[in-house]
Amino acid sequence: MSNPFRLPMVPRALRNLVSRPATRRYPTEIRPRFDGARGTILFDVETCNYCMLCARRCPAAAITVSREDRMWSIEHLTCIGCNVCVEVCAKKSLTMSTEAKHVHTHAEVGPQGQRPGHEEWHGVDPAIAAAAAAAAAAVAAAKAAAVAAQAAEAESLSGAPLG
Repeated sequence: MSNPFRLPMVPRALRNLVSRPATRRYPTEIRPRFDGARGTILFDVETCNYCMLCARRCPAAAITVSREDRMWSIEHLTCIGCNVCVEVCAKKSLTMSTEAKHVHTHAEVGPQGQRPGHEEWHGVDPAIAAAAAAAAAAVAAAKAAAVAAQAAEAESLSGAPLG
């Protein structure tokens, strides 16, 4: 009969008590990134024409595009980082960063109703942008005319040219 007091795990248990842990303490200790690692999708709202190719080709259905609302959004928690959307974008509005993804430790909705991992961009309608530029130009012209009128009035009151 074998010895009932023989404990084969005692040496291993004692060794584990004094050695370092086998795993990293992830949120506080992050391993260094390796070459070729993918990060997150970056979006340039200025160059996008909202063609919806990226949303149609995304295998995880993480991208939502609305041409009528000129809106582009991505669910980072759904995105698998496959880079298909970046490759298919004709305008090069999408790029893949090399930065690590943000770690979401809990999935609570924020005070303004935002979800963790959800990013949304709204583009400006070209007609609205042109109207805003025209209005800004009109305001600048009105200010210049007002300054010129004040200078002319001051010159007429003093009798000598200002300069």
